[in-house]
Amino acid sequence: MREINGIDNINAYHSGSRSVVSGGLCGFGCSHHSSTPVKTRLSATRRGILRLGMSGAAAAGLAACSTNRATGQSTLTGFSSLEDDKKIGAQQHPELVKSFGGEYTDPPLNAYVQNLGERLAQHAEYQEFTYRFTIVNSWIINAFALPGGYCYVSRGLIALASSEAELAGVMAHEIGHVNARHTAQRIAQSQIAQGLLLGAVLLTGQNSIGDVGGQIANSVLKSFSREQELEADSLGIRYMSSAGYDPEAMVGFLDTLRDHSIVQAEQRGLPASTVDESNINATHPRTIERVQRAEALAGQYAKAGQITNRDPYLDQINGILYGDDPKQGLVRGTEFLHPTLRIRFQVPDGFNITNSEQAVVAEKPNVKAAIVFDGAKRKTGDVFSYLTQEWGKGAAIGDLARIDINGHQAATGALRLKGQDYRIVAIQGEGNQIYRFRFISDPSVTASLNTPFRETTYSFRFLSAKEAALIDPFRMIIVPITPKDSIASLSSGYPEGNFSQAYFRVMNDLKAETKLPKTGKAKVVIGGPKIS
Repeated sequence: MREINGIDNINAYHSGSRSVVSGGLCGFGCSHHSSTPVKTRLSATRRGILRLGMSGAAAAGLAACSTNRATGQSTLTGFSSLEDDKKIGAQQHPELVKSFGGEYTDPPLNAYVQNLGERLAQHAEYQEFTYRFTIVNSWIINAFALPGGYCYVSRGLIALASSEAELAGVMAHEIGHVNARHTAQRIAQSQIAQGLLLGAVLLTGQNSIGDVGGQIANSVLKSFSREQELEADSLGIRYMSSAGYDPEAMVGFLDTLRDHSIVQAEQRGLPASTVDESNINATHPRTIERVQRAEALAGQYAKAGQITNRDPYLDQINGILYGDDPKQGLVRGTEFLHPTLRIRFQVPDGFNITNSEQAVVAEKPNVKAAIVFDGAKRKTGDVFSYLTQEWGKGAAIGDLARIDINGHQAATGALRLKGQDYRIVAIQGEGNQIYRFRFISDPSVTASLNTPFRETTYSFRFLSAKEAALIDPFRMIIVPITPKDSIASLSSGYPEGNFSQAYFRVMNDLKAETKLPKTGKAKVVIGGPKIS
């Protein structure tokens, strides 16, 4: 958690919502492609329609097509030029990097990724772009791209990959999005959607269809389509094989991504099959389909002498941060510690903690309940007036009380919102800083969680400077496998508790039924908070 100014709505987060614990863009490992709206020139289109009285269909005809060098196809790109791509990328780059924890600072690794990307980009069709490759300091397994040559991989994805060829496949996929100009296509589709919407309003005089139009435009900007993702896979395999890498590595990494998703699903109490489910709002191709398609393409581009570079890659990532950066807080089992804010608390057994940018969220598999922790700044008064007059303003809060939490003033209350029970707690920090808990539960389980939620409340305490200094990060290091090693011993440093062995297997490309090799190298985790 980096933000300490939380959302001032008590029900901003709700039980069962995966949106509060996930995020990111797409391509490799997630469900969105851009959380940052791309600026378009829709106003000019609107003015033209109003001035000429054009219909939505005529507006659609305004969007220009062009032949894409990478795909060889005539694609709808509206009025967006290559210069527009560069401008959009340059404008959005700082905000996007900031939203993903900033850049990961490791000069040798940064240079390694940039050099790898440049070698791949030499085989791209659009050499007008200056390609820039950035590692974002996020543990979410992710990679994404902005128009104009801006490509990104997360620290978590770099740790998950096990060879240079695997990382090359990911980066080549993102170069594929840039060269297929998928964002330009989305902007053009958005222009059409807005044009059709306005045309319908002019013809019918009905504003009620606005919600439908908004949904269309939002879905266009939300994610790349199934076909675009598969197209980026195809281009990525072309680029990486041209650069001399074994295209089978992309197949293997897609399979590893699927295994990682399965472990995450099981950790949350979801069926493993959910990683391959799709519906009308999930436009990305199922992971298993991407594996199958990539397998077929890899066979076409396979050549003698193509490289994987596993050992050099493992040497390069030796010592990378594992899990959250301490500057954003660390999760250790059921405990959350933040050395910068100098706070700690513990959630009940069985709850899994996810540390996002704005909040810490804990959920228990198959239980309709959640704990949300964040921070805010009070404007006036004390912590009690903050809870009743600022955070809970206008809400029917009952069971109000002033309480003491390990020597610090706090206030609490209870209410029901949208059919869910809420126990809210505000804790006074330094100055006007407030720390907040939302304990959210379905009424059917509230009584059984009263004691565990209370224990979490009173587990909160502030750390001394000496204690905060003991909160070291987890790091992933590469060690040789010896005959004495076992999966249990090598996974002992992983911080995922009962799922540590499962994460060790995923990180080391070991299927559930695969035995530990007698030789070779393994990714293990060391370090972590020394505080007891």
